[in-house]
Amino acid sequence: MPVYSRTITVKEDIESAFIFTADFRNLDKWNEGDEAELITKEPLREGSIFKVKTHFNNREMELDYEIIEWGAPLRASLKTDSKNFQIIDTIFLSANAKGTELTYSVDIKYKGIFILIGLFFGPMFNKLLDTNIKNLEEILGPV
Repeated sequence: MPVYSRTITVKEDIESAFIFTADFRNLDKWNEGDEAELITKEPLREGSIFKVKTHFNNREMELDYEIIEWGAPLRASLKTDSKNFQIIDTIFLSANAKGTELTYSVDIKYKGIFILIGLFFGPMFNKLLDTNIKNLEEILGPV
């Protein structure tokens, strides 16, 4: 049950940072190769679902991410569930003197055989999260 987390401070105000990061339709701008579409009606809220086309370890996947927590502009959590894993992405934001502190956390619960072999994916998840956080920082304005 690994949790991967990174924190950055960006120039963008808290509202704009929240809207950009929590709306997975922007995923392609900071998570290279991923695409997402909202498959439920606006506005974004608990229960909204994004269909995400992604790839990991040279494997393409299509996952439904549901917003399970919507506490704008401070926190949002999105969950996806498959036969091999459950992932909860949580975005925490707080305003500070320099701008906005943004923490992106990914909690993975492996299932079946992946309980054993999933731990070997750690270095890949760390690299992916490092890249995504760097991209978010560039877009939202490094401090």
